[in-house]
Amino acid sequence: MAKRTAIIDIGSNSARMAIFEKSSRFAFHLINETKSRVRIGEGAYNDGGVLQEPALKRAFSALEEFSHIIHGLKCQKTMCIATSALRDAPNASLFIAKVKRELNIQIKIIEGTEEAYFGAVGSLNYLKPIDNAVTIDIGGGSTELARIEHGKIVDTISLNIGTVRLKELFFDKRKSLEEIRAFLDKEIQMIPEQFASPTIIGIGGTLRSLSKMIMEKCSYPIKTVHGFEYAIEEYHNLINTIVTSDVLDLKNLGVRKDRYDTMREGCLIFQELYQRFNAKRLITSGAGIREGAYLCDVLRSCHHRFSPNFKLSLRSLKDRFSIYEKDDHYIKKTALQLFDVLMPIHNIDPSYKFELAVASELINIGLKLGYYQNNLHSFYFVINNLNYGFSHEQKILVAMLIKYHAKKMISPDEITAYKSLLPDMTTINWLGFLLALAKAINRDLSRGKIALNYENHTLCITAETNLFLAKEMIKQLLKPASFAIIIK
Repeated sequence: MAKRTAIIDIGSNSARMAIFEKSSRFAFHLINETKSRVRIGEGAYNDGGVLQEPALKRAFSALEEFSHIIHGLKCQKTMCIATSALRDAPNASLFIAKVKRELNIQIKIIEGTEEAYFGAVGSLNYLKPIDNAVTIDIGGGSTELARIEHGKIVDTISLNIGTVRLKELFFDKRKSLEEIRAFLDKEIQMIPEQFASPTIIGIGGTLRSLSKMIMEKCSYPIKTVHGFEYAIEEYHNLINTIVTSDVLDLKNLGVRKDRYDTMREGCLIFQELYQRFNAKRLITSGAGIREGAYLCDVLRSCHHRFSPNFKLSLRSLKDRFSIYEKDDHYIKKTALQLFDVLMPIHNIDPSYKFELAVASELINIGLKLGYYQNNLHSFYFVINNLNYGFSHEQKILVAMLIKYHAKKMISPDEITAYKSLLPDMTTINWLGFLLALAKAINRDLSRGKIALNYENHTLCITAETNLFLAKEMIKQLLKPASFAIIIK
């Protein structure tokens, strides 16, 4: 498998490139992302799908500079896929031949159902575990859907409705919303009933932009749009306002400038679909067709799915930044033992052992940047990179445990900004204490065998060595409950 791979996606609205670098067999991370709003489909929908010369020139120029980036970053492999605009274009073959001849980039036109499959593969592998949902990817020329049942992709469909298509065929001609909705309804009737789901996974620029607007309106505490969830009914009025607004009004609603000409169209498609499905919530996916295409290559021997216990962001962070991985595993093992032994006095939900384990494995990654304030370095790594395979609640809790584990106790003021995503203070302080205690036990990095026992309000730690340094550290810890700690 290539160390660095470039994935190019030529859509009706934008050409995008993502470059991934592998860090181990299945783990990788994004090292470059480039986008150009080439609008290769511009003018085509009023001319039988024929791609227009100005749009083709823009697309070629973008691909030419993409190739410079590919060579500059020494990518060993390039995959270039094209979707709706080229799929529908009678003159697509001429453009493909020119790009192959002059840039040595081979463009592969994929069918809409394969496009839907790639989007679903990217979402399923990047998001927290999801049993049942429907993915919706609203593009410039088409909209793709995939039905997910019991965590597996069971069906896909592609519809000839997209933002640029609606803009040119209806909005630019100032046709009524009733007429546009009638057109959409005719297309949406083609969707089989089994696609209906209360949960939508939102892929693509429109739904990500909408999620960012909602995050800003509700003062959401983190900026990561991937994994953001919201109840659709709560924002139905906002969506309807966007749909019925003039372009000049979109700025006041918080729509980004580069979305003025497609946001109404995309939200209208979304509105028609979620009402058809009677959907209740949306989960935003930062992964889509490019990630899915890459994963289908990386995971070709694994049915295009990571194993249930594999967490991409966790493995990638450890690959790149872990200095003491054996010690981190020892801290993890010890922290989980402490959780179980002290269960009678902390009474924390056992599900939090997951976040405690992850925090243990990432507790030292900040050392790669620098020793002083390394817990803060680790916090920033986690808050900005522990995205794939984790919910926002899980990521924030892991980050907080790492940031504050060295303190005597976390105060409510220190977590105010993230309070809505965190458990109660008792749970946070107990988990932070268990992490700090586990790290203290391995202060000399010997990873010695220990036995733990709790009775008569006393935690007894029996070790094969003296644990002199550990004793000093443990004395400085402020316990979240009244009990004694004895080291033998």
